[in-house]
Amino acid sequence: MTDNAGWTFTDAAEMDWQPLGEGIAMKMLGVANGKTMTMFKFDAGYVGGTHEHTNEPEFTYILEGSMISNGVLMEAGHAYAAEQGTTHDEFRTDTGATLVSVFPVPPGMG
Repeated sequence: MTDNAGWTFTDAAEMDWQPLGEGIAMKMLGVANGKTMTMFKFDAGYVGGTHEHTNEPEFTYILEGSMISNGVLMEAGHAYAAEQGTTHDEFRTDTGATLVSVFPVPPGMG
């Protein structure tokens, strides 16, 4: 990783996956102004919990695999933008998925 006066450059291929729990790992690609761009890898069968996007929107792009997000089947090349104040009710993958998300840095992360 290279830092240069407000810029962070990373090479995801050179980073190790950091386990977050059963069936989920991440690579934090960069943090700036309270936001993070993070790559996630979900194993087949992963089911995420319901959560609120209370303070900021969230943006996600599917790199590989497929997932269901709020009842919508998403595959590689698909994306979503969730507005502030929305609820993420359903988040699961039957096949496994790798994605990139941009969201506020959670407390204790980054």
